Amino acid sequence: MTQGSTVQPRFAFLLFFEFVFLYFLFLVMRDDILYLFYPRVCAGCGSQLYADAEDICPECIAAFDAFGDADASGYAILELFRRNYPDDRVSGKAWTLYRFHKNDRLQRVIHAMKYEGVNSLGKVFGRLLGEMIAGSGGDALFSCVVPVPLHPLKVFDRTYNQSETIARAVASLLSKDFRNDLVVRKKYTRSQAGLSLQERLSNVRDAFEPSGRAIPKSILLVDDVLTTGATVSAVRNVLESEGAEHISIATIALAG
Repeated sequence: MTQGSTVQPRFAFLLFFEFVFLYFLFLVMRDDILYLFYPRVCAGCGSQLYADAEDICPECIAAFDAFGDADASGYAILELFRRNYPDDRVSGKAWTLYRFHKNDRLQRVIHAMKYEGVNSLGKVFGRLLGEMIAGSGGDALFSCVVPVPLHPLKVFDRTYNQSETIARAVASLLSKDFRNDLVVRKKYTRSQAGLSLQERLSNVRDAFEPSGRAIPKSILLVDDVLTTGATVSAVRNVLESEGAEHISIATIALAG
């Protein structure tokens, strides 16, 4: 074998080793490299975030109109249902993180989560919601977490259901079953924004149906924002008609 024939395999091995080294270096530093060209910004105020930070800066989270404690948030939701549906008793407990106000930072963040593709915000809110529920001992009240379903056409348009993302994070933190296979949204409905209570009730009437799977007795139903409770009530009615006995409610914000 000539000297040239031994050099070529050695050179090829060195090239391969260098490629593997650079590839693994890129995997380790991928987020830092991407951050140089596409810096991440807070969805609430637009300030630049560190590469490993969440999608909401601490200043925005502190600026949200948070409920003082879990019991106060639950009372506010139950009071809304008593006011809007005096004959419809909520069978479980309720939790919400914030009061929703138009044109504030929280509205911008929720808009980014729902309509601008920032799906990771749902994970942040889901974790915070799960921590509130666990801190109040509420995780013992249900066996599974169910998101309010979106119509398939809306899922196709947005590429995800933000309530599913929130519910998955809650279920993961509380070590509960995540169930998005119990209720089907069969009717495409227009947005509930800007509608009166009666218009909202009419809009979601017969919009949901059971999937045919066995329904657990105790459920946590998760949505993003609760305004009149029309959508949540419609899903609750389907679950209760199929055997659910205790349905608790959890949302990011209360607008009603």
